[in-house]
Amino acid sequence: MDKKTKIDSWGKRVGMFVLKTIIYFGILMALIYLYEYSGLTSVHFIYNEF
Repeated sequence: MDKKTKIDSWGKRVGMFVLKTIIYFGILMALIYLYEYSGLTSVHFIYNEF
């Protein structure tokens, strides 16, 4: 029974690591998308049509 709890504990740790990695990757991708979408690198002039 001791081995069973160790296996469950190890499986939970691996599962939580994978879940956190996926969540952090998703947050990072969302931040990169929002940064690109906002166009912070492009120059905005008020009178750019003249």
